Amino acid sequence: MPHRFLRTILATAASALGLLAALPALVLTLPFWLVSGLTRWLARRLEPPYLAWNEVFAFDPEFGWKPKPNLDTHHLVDDVFRITTDADGWRGELSVADSRIVVIGDSFAWGHGVDDRHYFANLRPELRVKAVGCNGYSMVQELLWLERLAPVLQGKLVAWLIYYGNDLCENLMPHMHGYRRPFLREAPDGEGWVIESSHVSPERWSLVWWAGGVAGESGPSLEEVYAPSYQARRIYSACAHLIREGRRICGEVGATLVVMGIPDPMIQLEPDGGERLAAKAGYRGTLQMEYPDRQLTEICGALGVKFVPLRRYMDRTHFKATDCHWNERGHARLAAILAEVHAETLRSGVRDDGRRARPEPEHASRAEAGRVMRMSR
Repeated sequence: MPHRFLRTILATAASALGLLAALPALVLTLPFWLVSGLTRWLARRLEPPYLAWNEVFAFDPEFGWKPKPNLDTHHLVDDVFRITTDADGWRGELSVADSRIVVIGDSFAWGHGVDDRHYFANLRPELRVKAVGCNGYSMVQELLWLERLAPVLQGKLVAWLIYYGNDLCENLMPHMHGYRRPFLREAPDGEGWVIESSHVSPERWSLVWWAGGVAGESGPSLEEVYAPSYQARRIYSACAHLIREGRRICGEVGATLVVMGIPDPMIQLEPDGGERLAAKAGYRGTLQMEYPDRQLTEICGALGVKFVPLRRYMDRTHFKATDCHWNERGHARLAAILAEVHAETLRSGVRDDGRRARPEPEHASRAEAGRVMRMSR
């Protein structure tokens, strides 16, 4: 017993000495702990509250989902950014009816990752730009919105944004991360394509997987956008069908359709992007970074639709460093490109009311085009 009592005393004394020896280190690190804790406390109170994805977008039985109307809130991507939506759920200060240029698209048209003050649709008030776009949309959902909005598109320039990173593949996909949406399937007779939407409901699919950067059970994968293959033929055949229908809708109401192809910055605008994609997918051939632009040039040329490959006018600095979307510089560049395309439309003799217009003086048109492009750099 005496020995046990002595060992207890010695252990207690050793612990006390250890604490005393560690005290200077504790004193030195205490201020850093306090500053770190205070910083976290201040960040939680200074950071504006933001909504999650499913709080910004709501189920819709026709489109799968759409943005909620009358929002004035923040959303989180690589940073928190402020968004406002109108009574129809779209960003931008104008209504579709009051606009001169309507931009149709997915998260690029939605302006994912930038505040309202940097959003392309708000940068040039004199252009009267209105964007109709939503995160996760495919071209199928965008075509359905073209049909819905057709009565107010007369005389307008309609710019259809197509992002190569997922739009082309996802036209054939029945869902996005389990959220059901309309998609294209081949017609029963094997001739052409039809929109399938009978499966659309608020109930999410849980058994989904991620293949080649695109969610789906058995659809095309991303590398097939960049090289000839059986799936590539399906991808671009479906795309041609959608653009053909878009041209028909715009033509029937006297609107001018322009298609704009958005490059994937992680793949097309980085030196080893193609090699990395091929290695990730286990692709044995050579991917062609210009293949999507070539295909859309051919499709649009056959349909008589103007095609603008944005890879010619944008570089890696127009996109976020860790995200595929445009940064503030990219939004400024798009606003300038829209101004130039609109000026070209006017020079070609189409007025905002859809009738022929007197051409502007050539020197004035060149000066305006040069001015807007300089402003965007």
